[in-house]
Order: sequence, then structure tokens, then C-alpha cells
Amino acid sequence: MMVSVIFAALAVAVLGVGAVAVRLRAWLVVVVATALVYDNTVVALGRVLGEGDPLRWLNAGRFVGHALFTPLLVLVAARLARAGRAALTGATLLAAALVALGVYVDVIRLRLVPERYADTLRYVNDAAAGPPVPAVVAILVLIGAGAVLWRRDGWPWLFAGAVAMFAAAAGGFAVPWLGNLGELVLLGGVVATVRRTASMSKNGAFAKQKSVTG
Repeated sequence: MMVSVIFAALAVAVLGVGAVAVRLRAWLVVVVATALVYDNTVVALGRVLGEGDPLRWLNAGRFVGHALFTPLLVLVAARLARAGRAALTGATLLAAALVALGVYVDVIRLRLVPERYADTLRYVNDAAAGPPVPAVVAILVLIGAGAVLWRRDGWPWLFAGAVAMFAAAAGGFAVPWLGNLGELVLLGGVVATVRRTASMSKNGAFAKQKSVTG
């Protein structure tokens, strides 16, 4: 099975979703999408480049990207849920803490070793133990924000995307590309929600909703 082709296809798909985020001026989402495109591209090219310093350094960039940018999804979730000032402050502090943890685990303590799966070759962090806490926390926050939007606005897609990501991440330990597919689904749910939020804001739907419910 040409798993490297799957990763290449995922890179192209994420690039497309990221392009939509650019049109929506959702810059935090664009940054996350860029990191995911990079991640999938490096894994797709691994067998072509082969073991050695070039691939090792490219893979180091994957971990730096995840450490710095994945926690930004916490801020995205808070904004999409239209959280108040106190909640936004809390989300900012949580994101900063997750970045610090990610940098410690996946940058400072990074110890890269080659790993093969099917026809792919990548470097993984041999120093990491257990699930990636920053990513798990970010997904849980997105699930919470998605549940709020579903209950309050009848919009289930952020919740569905985040739950799909959580399930795919669990399966990703055995089948690595499942986790990356989950990231694509999650990003699609986020961008769809951003697009809906922008449309409702433009049409004044939130103000109308507030006047009805408040």
C-alpha cells in the first residue's frame, strides 16, 4: 500500500482547506493548517529523501510546528464559542501553558529516531512518553466549544469534527495516517464553523439571536 501517497493527498487537501481559511482571514487557523501541510509533506517525502540529517531536520520542524501551533486551536475554540472576556483570558493562559509543555517535551527533550511504516519513513520523538497532552487538551476544548455551539445554535459540525479527531488520534497509534486524516476532518469542521460565524456576523444574526433569547 502506498501510504506515502495518502500523506501527499492529505497535504493537498489540508492546503485546500487552509486556502479557504485565508479567504476568511482566519489567521490562527491558517497557521495551524500550514503546520499540518508541512507535517504531511515531510512524511510523504521521507522514503524519497532517505535516512540522514536532511530528513532528520525536516522532521524536527514537524515537532516544533506541533508544539508552537497546535495550542492555538484553544484560542480558536474560545472565539468560535463567542466566549466572554474572562474565558478568552483563560483560553490564552491555557494555550500559553500548552505551548510551554509542548516545547519542553517535543523541542527541548526531542530525541529523533527513524521509524518506518509501510512505505513511509519518518523520525519520531523517542523521548516522548504517553499521548501528546497539548493536542489532547486542545481537542477536548474544541469538543466543549462544539457542544456549546450545537446546543445553542444548532450547529453540530465543530463538535463532529473534534470528536472525529479524538477517535482518529486513538487509531493513529496503530495506523499513523488515521491521525492525519482526523486532523483534516477537524480542520474542515473548524473552517466551516469560521465561515458560518463570519456569515452570521455579516448578516447581524447574532444580534437578532441575542434580542430573541435575551
